[in-house]
Parts: sequence; structure tokens; C-alpha cells
Amino acid sequence: MIKSKTKKAVGAIAERNRIALAYLELARDQVFQRLSEEEKIGLIKAAQAIGDETAGWVAKEYGASDPRKIAVKMGLRVFGEDKRGGDSSEYRRGKKEIVVSRKFHAKLLREVQSAELSERLLKLVVAQQLFHHLEAERIGAVYERFKFKVWRFGPFSREKTINGLSNVAAQAFTQTLLGLDVSPQVFDYLVMASFPAFRP
Repeated sequence: MIKSKTKKAVGAIAERNRIALAYLELARDQVFQRLSEEEKIGLIKAAQAIGDETAGWVAKEYGASDPRKIAVKMGLRVFGEDKRGGDSSEYRRGKKEIVVSRKFHAKLLREVQSAELSERLLKLVVAQQLFHHLEAERIGAVYERFKFKVWRFGPFSREKTINGLSNVAAQAFTQTLLGLDVSPQVFDYLVMASFPAFRP
């Protein structure tokens, strides 16, 4: 009975943390800021559900949970490159490539000093870009599913989207695919703290 209560408490904390990290992802978006707290939570949960569901069918369809193996089965090329700029990784739709910065990975290896952990961190980076490939080729851009009227004048109105919702879904996809206890967004903030020149 006590173990069951402890598991539920841990699960509730993990869910709250996942939502809180998604809030941070969307905090600067003006459209998101205008929503009520109830609407914000509902929106975050909807985007996360898309990521979770996508991870479920992808793992089943491809018989794997390693994003690198799945990417190869999908016809994507995954490799390292001496990239300029601040991106730790990039999805190139036209070339069907997922590119990881060699400089970023080398710094990561020096900081982490654990082959097992650095391997998992590399999977995190690839999984997030894999989700963006799925958006482009199979499920459509997640952020485009949610539109918000920002003004109306008679018969005229203007709608906007919240681009960060795609990243929220990608984080959920990564967490579910890799079976992580915490949102991979925690890793994003660690990266920014350790390597300010890089952005996830």
C-alpha cells in the first residue's frame, strides 16, 4: 500500500515537472501568455499527448526504441559535422539528414565523462530531430494544429500559432521513446548552462 502511494506521488511529481518544463519552452510566446491557465495546461497536455502517441506507434512500427536505428530504417542519414553557429543538432528535410555538431558532442563527452550517459544524451539529440522529420513527412507540424484568434474586426479576423508546441511534442516523443523518467528538456537547460554557445 505504501509503495503504491509512493509510486503515485512520484508519478504526479514527474507529470508536474514535465508540464512546468513545457511552460518554460512556451513562456516567451505572446499568444501563449494571453491564454488562461486552464487553456495553457490543456494545450501543453494535448501537444505532449501527440508526442507520446507518436513514440508509441513509431517504436511498434519499426521494432526499435533507438532513434538512430529508426532514422536509418526511415531512410535518414545520421552523422556528425563540424557545424558553425549555435545549433547542437539539425534536421535537413531536403537532404533527409540529421546532423549532430561534432564540436558539441566532443564538449559533451568531456563534461559528462561517462560513455553510457553520453550515449544516451546523443540519443536524446537524435530523437528530437527524428520527431521533426515525422512532422515533415507523416504527421504534419504539431503547432499548426492549434490556431488562436488574436483579433477580430467584423467579418475579418487574424489567427496565429505557437511554434514552440512542436518542441513540446518533440520532448514528449523523446521521453516516451527512450523511456526516460524525466523530460529531456532538463538536458536542454543543462546544455545551455554548460555550453552557452549552443542552443538545443
